[in-house]
Amino acid sequence: MGSKAAHLKVFVDKKKKKVMFAEAEEDFVEILFSFLTLPLGTIARLSSKHEGTKDVKVGSLDSLYRSIENLDNKHFSNEHCKIALVSPNSSSSSLCQKLKVNLNNMKPVEARVSDSPGEVVFFKEKTSFIITDDLNVIPVKLDTSITLLNFLGIEYIDLLEEKNFDFDYDKFSCLLKWSLVTNTPLTNFVFEGTKPCSCFCSCPSCIKTSSTSDIPLISSCPTQRQTVKLLIQKSKKKVLCAQAENFFVEMLFSFLTIPLGNVKRLITDNSSPTGIDNMYNSVSSLGDRKCLKSDEIKNMLLCPKLASNYLRVTDLLPIYEKTINQGNFLKAQANFIVSDDLEVIVSPSLSTITKFNTLGIPVGDIEVMEVCIGEQEALLILKAALTSTSALTDCLYSFKNAKSLI
Repeated sequence: MGSKAAHLKVFVDKKKKKVMFAEAEEDFVEILFSFLTLPLGTIARLSSKHEGTKDVKVGSLDSLYRSIENLDNKHFSNEHCKIALVSPNSSSSSLCQKLKVNLNNMKPVEARVSDSPGEVVFFKEKTSFIITDDLNVIPVKLDTSITLLNFLGIEYIDLLEEKNFDFDYDKFSCLLKWSLVTNTPLTNFVFEGTKPCSCFCSCPSCIKTSSTSDIPLISSCPTQRQTVKLLIQKSKKKVLCAQAENFFVEMLFSFLTIPLGNVKRLITDNSSPTGIDNMYNSVSSLGDRKCLKSDEIKNMLLCPKLASNYLRVTDLLPIYEKTINQGNFLKAQANFIVSDDLEVIVSPSLSTITKFNTLGIPVGDIEVMEVCIGEQEALLILKAALTSTSALTDCLYSFKNAKSLI
């Protein structure tokens, strides 16, 4: 039997080489929404394994994930800690097993004769949906469809080219990656990344609403701010690396255990929306309209919890339930070097300086700066990890209480 697949029909403007909108049943949309349940480590794994988008980087997640893969097992507390990071568990895995394509699995799942046909997992009932290029999702209804088509400037649907796709595990992995880096993920998928990210074009306000204020954040315990030393190239105002202790690396590693929906809840920012941001808002809107089975399903998608097997490795992020015990991924280690794109290595400082000299950066152009890391700074780095390959540089001038040591 072949791998399962969900069908998508897209309508393309051939002249513009742009997907105008798509039509899908609830099985496709449920898998789309399940992106929000995936831990960032799973997203990094799917991203790194997808051959068709190797050159597309999801911020600094790829290098952070790769550094964990490369870090010797002797640095971890036990044999299970590394596995828990490179193959993270999902709190929603049991429910997502019912989906036609479950991206939480390590491998594509083969279709089985015993599977229940047509089971609706997230929605109350079987429904057809319109999906815009930037992943706004609305039910197919006469009034909203007319409003949307007018908004998109489409007078005659039959002038658009119709394309049909059966989305399997690999195709959903590809769409997931595009949804994180562009606001035209369907166009990039259909035209294999040949179309650059265009200006943000949201659904009209009469169609899209967002209301997530009723979902409480998990509060973090008050903690003392700790310091990290940054080596900065003064001439380019660029962070070369950070010299960090265990607390900072444990915080970075914890990123990979956080489900995407929870990350979006923590770092809500619509200044540069991507497809995943618009999809997140669509979940909220459909939940408000009572299209989802329950408020529990809505909360699971918009604020998914960490899997129950993860202990509290950092107090810098509000991601743990109050009852979770303290733990750690790493053994005690005197010094880590963290690169600008969040690659983590265990390396003597002098060899790092030698590397900079080899790159033509003289010692006189290197400044050492000390920054305090608290919850606000941790969230800034988390956001940059998803959006930038120079995460530390992007956060540098947002850090408070930074001071030069030389």
